[in-house]
Amino acid sequence: MTLMKTLKHLKFLALSVFVLISIISCQQEAIDISQPNDNQSFTATSEVSKLMAKTATNDGSVDNIIDKANCLEVKLPVTVIVNDIQITINSALDYDLIEDIYDQFADDIDKLDIQFPITIISGDFTETVINNQAELEELIKSCVGENEPDDDIECIDFQYPISISLFNTSFDVIDTKTINNDQELYIFLENLDDNTLASLNFPVTMVLADGSTVVVNNNEELISTINQAKDSCDEDDDYDYGDDDLDCDVVSIKENLKECFWEIKNDNGTTNLHIKFKSDFSFVVTNPNGVEEATGVWTVEKEGDFTYIKLNSNYQDFNGSWKIVECGDHFYEMLDAAGNFIKIVKDCPSNTNIAEVKEFIKECKWYMYYLKVNGEDLTAQYHDYHFEFREDGTFIMTTGNDQDVHEGTWVVQEIATGGVAITLSSPTLTGDINDYYLLADLNEHKMILQGEQEHTLKLERVCDTADNQADRVRNTMKECTWSVYYFELNGDDVTQSYEMYFNFKEDGTFVAEGNGQNYEGEWSVNTIDESTVVVISSQTLPVELTDEYTVTFDSEDKIHFVDNEQSILKILKNCN
Repeated sequence: MTLMKTLKHLKFLALSVFVLISIISCQQEAIDISQPNDNQSFTATSEVSKLMAKTATNDGSVDNIIDKANCLEVKLPVTVIVNDIQITINSALDYDLIEDIYDQFADDIDKLDIQFPITIISGDFTETVINNQAELEELIKSCVGENEPDDDIECIDFQYPISISLFNTSFDVIDTKTINNDQELYIFLENLDDNTLASLNFPVTMVLADGSTVVVNNNEELISTINQAKDSCDEDDDYDYGDDDLDCDVVSIKENLKECFWEIKNDNGTTNLHIKFKSDFSFVVTNPNGVEEATGVWTVEKEGDFTYIKLNSNYQDFNGSWKIVECGDHFYEMLDAAGNFIKIVKDCPSNTNIAEVKEFIKECKWYMYYLKVNGEDLTAQYHDYHFEFREDGTFIMTTGNDQDVHEGTWVVQEIATGGVAITLSSPTLTGDINDYYLLADLNEHKMILQGEQEHTLKLERVCDTADNQADRVRNTMKECTWSVYYFELNGDDVTQSYEMYFNFKEDGTFVAEGNGQNYEGEWSVNTIDESTVVVISSQTLPVELTDEYTVTFDSEDKIHFVDNEQSILKILKNCN
């Protein structure tokens, strides 16, 4: 019995030792994950780490239709008022609701107001609470402008989840991290210690902009794949919200190219060159003065999954076969075999008869409703100015009450591409206005000018005598109710303190409400010294609003006023 017990004890001991060895062996195998060599590990400052961080950076251009800031994203949900319609954006799919409202009318002035406070997500995924438009504008200054090069890589993404092992300098495993999204990857890389080595557990799958995938097996393949893909798509860092509305088939592209002339841009921005694709499939490239720089022939062909614009030209930088990587009704983005990038942007004059253009422009006044210079929106600074173009080739630019008058010259000329150029020059105006402009659009309501110095100037045509305007303003104000949507005193925006609703009655009286109060008073519209003057008087209304105003702009739903002390009042029609 003693011998048998001893044998049993020995068997049990041997079995226990075997199990213990097996457990230790299994644990050793579980820790032994993707042991790297020096080439496959990376630190916080490695090239592969930097490329991974740029790929994971939060893309702020997804909501440019709201904030016009490529490095900032508005955290959803957010409420906005679009052309006086209030909507709540709950997901990225709802951005199309804004575009649908913008597209309802082609000739109106689109306007979007954000309802603050909002939360902004930056490229590094930090969140900032913003309380008003001024705070937002200050934060936007940290971003680059429209279509300017930025750090984030948007044309390729990681297919998650991925795992990363951490090692000490002896290549002993410290930890293994599972990464589920861009934010987790970016934060991991930001917090990576310089003394810690990391290694991706390959293979890793990358997703390209067209939805296709690429499997990479080491750092070298990952670096190569990201570098090849990073400029292969339209990052949509512009503010052209309708640029995805065109089919990119051969027939559509050919017809679209022949319609107008096109501005040529490269990686560095504008080249100040334009190209005209002619119906006989020849083309001409011109400089801003309309001088011919190059000629050639062109066609559009489909090869495999891609469409190419093919050029045969004596112009070295715009020759050969160009693959279209992104297209829209007003632009094409292309790459050649060497990876060179070119973007062409549509410029369409609606009238190319020089005599008719001159006659049409000088018939009426032209009110400035949009001005952008080098990516900066200067509309608020110039919103009360208008142009009068005279027969002798001079113009005046002034406010509605003629408090600030500038004189200059205007010249209209035809250029080789078949378009029209207008030069504005005044010794008292700055570079905000003085420029050589291409006439991008001209019709009975508006004129749009694209300047050589990155100007966009939009003007509204108003053809009235003062008496006609007074009658129109008087009749318009009696329709529906009117709200104060902008009020400026002594150069300060004080709109929030004067949120009022007016009902202007037929008998020359009005009632108003706002800030929990009801008001009443009298109003009148008259013509004084060829200006339309509106008088608002009341014993109960805040004294800042009771005044004699000159009308500087009016339309079916908006009227702008200015008083003798340059206070600015803007009211908006509300017909429910």
